[in-house]
Parts: sequence; C-alpha cells; structure tokens
Amino acid sequence: MQVKKEHKGLKLFISSEYRSLVSYVRRYFNEKYYNVSAEDIVQDVAVNLFSKLDIDGQFENIAGYVYRSIRNKIADLQRKTKKEITFNKFIDDDGEEHYSENVPNEEETKFNEIDDDIFYDSIHKALDKLSPNQQMVFVATEIDGYTFEELSDELEIPIGTLLSWKHRGVKKLKQVIRPDDFYKEKEKF
Repeated sequence: MQVKKEHKGLKLFISSEYRSLVSYVRRYFNEKYYNVSAEDIVQDVAVNLFSKLDIDGQFENIAGYVYRSIRNKIADLQRKTKKEITFNKFIDDDGEEHYSENVPNEEETKFNEIDDDIFYDSIHKALDKLSPNQQMVFVATEIDGYTFEELSDELEIPIGTLLSWKHRGVKKLKQVIRPDDFYKEKEKF
C-alpha cells in the first residue's frame, strides 16, 4: 500500500503502537462473542483513516484520534452485532424438542392487572412529596407534553435549571414509588 506524504505521521504512529492498539481493543471488546479479532478492528480503522484526506494536517493529536476511532468502531460493532440463539440448541440428544416444556401455555399464565385506584392515588401522593418546582417541571414535561425549550421560553428559566429540577424530582419519585404495589392480587385457583 502506497502511503501518501501527508499520512507519514499516522503510519509511524500505527506501526509503532500497533500492539498497544490491539491490546486496547482486547481490553474493551470480547472477540469470541462477536467473532471479530482485535487485529481486524485495528486494521479496519487504520484503512479508514488512511483513506481520509490530509489527516495529519487536520489533527494535532493523532493518538487521541486513532484511539477514539477504535472506540467508535468497537461501539458500532457492539451495537450492530447481536448473538442469536437458534432453535436447534433446544433439541436434546434424542432429537426431541424440549423448549416447549419451559414455555407456559397462554391459558396457564395469568397476567397481573394494575389497579387504577391504587396507581393514581400513589402517583398523586408521590407528586405531593416533590418541591413545587420539581412537581411543575415533571407535570409539564411528562403529562402536559411541554418540551424543555417551550417551558424555558414560557417561564424564562434556563433549560439547565429545569433539567436539574426534573432530575431531582424523578430521583425522589423512584425512592417513593414501588411499582409492585400497583398490581391487583392474582386470583387463586
């Protein structure tokens, strides 16, 4: 591969730090699970960087750019690749399907229903425990459908302040509300 003059700094960095780059990938990426080797990832990132025009002229910190590119490539692979379980793994040695034994029939399964009275009563009690600002932001954004920008413009309060109030309010609500208390008890047969 012919390396352009402007890529000499990148080529020097990748060739001198190749083992460190591969070790970095192995530290943050499970090669066996995703069926991709660390070397392939480093080489793919290197090829992509070499294909860019004048990379040495654009960046002061080539090392930071290369490591960030590798981290982004790892994130892309983890996001796209999902391990699939095929049905033949559920067939025993005799060739009989045994996954159906573990999946209950829909008739046997009774779903719990939420008791509306308990739910709304609990939500109102929890909202009453919030400060007026937290309560206002939560109700406006979650129930009334306001965006933070609209709320900020209307109240003349910075968006960051509104976000902070909502964050604290949600944190408090999570401490107070227990979703398991909302369900009706199962009917016993």
